[in-house]
Amino acid sequence: MKKPVVFSIGEIVWDCLPEGEKLGGAPVNFSYYAGKAGAVSYSVSAIGEDVLGRRALESCAGFGLDTRFIQRNDLPTSRVLVEKDSAGVPRYNILENVAWDALRAPVETLSALSAADAVCWGSLAGRAEKSFDAIGQMLDAVPQRAMKVYDINIRQRYYTKEKIAGSLRRADILKVSDEEFPVLQELFSLPEEPARAIARLLSDYSLQMVVYTGGAKFSEIYAAEGRLSHLPTPSVDVVDTVGAGDSFTATFVASLLLGKSVMQAHRQAVEIAARVCTCPGAIVPLD
Repeated sequence: MKKPVVFSIGEIVWDCLPEGEKLGGAPVNFSYYAGKAGAVSYSVSAIGEDVLGRRALESCAGFGLDTRFIQRNDLPTSRVLVEKDSAGVPRYNILENVAWDALRAPVETLSALSAADAVCWGSLAGRAEKSFDAIGQMLDAVPQRAMKVYDINIRQRYYTKEKIAGSLRRADILKVSDEEFPVLQELFSLPEEPARAIARLLSDYSLQMVVYTGGAKFSEIYAAEGRLSHLPTPSVDVVDTVGAGDSFTATFVASLLLGKSVMQAHRQAVEIAARVCTCPGAIVPLD
């Protein structure tokens, strides 16, 4: 079977953790785990012409990631200051005016996206208007048949109702956590009960699926016909949860593209995300 081709568009960052700096950000995390699940994966982002930018490229190469669609510009490479609570759950301070705030949509990137089987993006990467417009151009280049996954990734104040609604209209699959979901409920006046609110989103935006993750408790997959899958979150010794959501999304998407059922893809995604939680940082070795 031909390997599916997947792209992740967004922010490349250095997570400044208490134990040191770790390369992260949705495109890198997603591409790494999608590749481990059996896809050909590419990151679309931007880094600076600085030491951290060079280190980012070196780290990506060390993880076996293809960096041809990672842009470089005169802004600094992104840093995120991360603090963790007693349960290992991170709090982020995402520095502004960094390289991925000036993301472009080069012709070679648009051409490559025209052959994509799936594309994943989130709300954070489009916080700056220039990057938001570039992401829109890239999504327009993706073929109609491709799976379009909006891993909403709400952080701090970097979102608006209008931008989220625009992304929902483009998406086939929405992935949202129980921490992010109240933001959607408030912005879109959704019912208080999550299942009813999810049904509204599926209907209002013609989504194929909503992936709802409940942290240490459970995760669920919904479609128009109702809940397709429910799995408890495995009990593991959590070091931190950085990158767990990206690993879940990437594994789920790649598994679906490789012909697995929703339940099979869900189970594999849960297992990988649990593994990620047992190690520091977003990218962990997988057998």
